[in-house]
Amino acid sequence: MSGDELRRLRAEIDSLDEEVIRILALRFVATGKVGTIKAAQNLEAVDPSREAAQAERYSVLAARYGVSIELTQKVFRAVIDEVVANHQTIRESTLK
Repeated sequence: MSGDELRRLRAEIDSLDEEVIRILALRFVATGKVGTIKAAQNLEAVDPSREAAQAERYSVLAARYGVSIELTQKVFRAVIDEVVANHQTIRESTLK
């Protein structure tokens, strides 16, 4: 592998990393809106049935794209935990 190819691949990875972060930011905007609706309707921050359905969906998608199911589940567990914390914060702020 030449130095030029290595630099090109690293630039591609950097670009993909930025895209992942950009999409994650968009996801948090959408989940923030969900949190606002949940707070207004006095719904719990955690929805175990939704989380279970999504976990299954993530496994299917991971298998389809050849990504480790275990890694995918860990990543989305971290994302969901952050979403739940954000929903709890939104709910607490509406109670004040």
